[in-house]
Amino acid sequence: MITKEEFLEKYKRYNLTDDKFSGKERIYSLDLRGLTEIPKGFNPVVSGSLYLNDLIEIPEGFKPVVSSNLVLSRLISIPEGFNPEVGYDLNLMRLTSISEGFNPVVGRYLFLNSLTSIPEGFNPKVGGDLYLHSLVEIPENWNPSKVKGNIYIDSVSIDIELKIMNFEI
Repeated sequence: MITKEEFLEKYKRYNLTDDKFSGKERIYSLDLRGLTEIPKGFNPVVSGSLYLNDLIEIPEGFKPVVSSNLVLSRLISIPEGFNPEVGYDLNLMRLTSISEGFNPVVGRYLFLNSLTSIPEGFNPKVGGDLYLHSLVEIPENWNPSKVKGNIYIDSVSIDIELKIMNFEI
């Protein structure tokens, strides 16, 4: 695991300080494509986008606050308690499972394209669309009431009972 000191040295071109590393001071935007690990305690507050495209795992306690896009497109799992706040898009396209309590706040689009199931209580706050293309089952009482846009699910057949104005169809 990379240490905080090694991380700050390796990415000194971004003028990362202890305060920026821990989220006490805001970072404009951060493109860390190619980075395969982050040290524990890295919790940036980012005014723009945070690109961590090549991370495969994140440490427990990682909770960035990102005003624009958070791209974690290669993650296959997340630790319990991971609930980022993202102003625009949260890209977790390769994530294959989520634990109970995963309910991020996302301003626009939440990409969870590789999930095959969702736990009871999954109800993220999404201002736009939720992408669940690989979902094969849905919990019986799932109520995605905090999704303001469309929900895209390609792999599930859903029996829907429609009732309009007390008339059964």
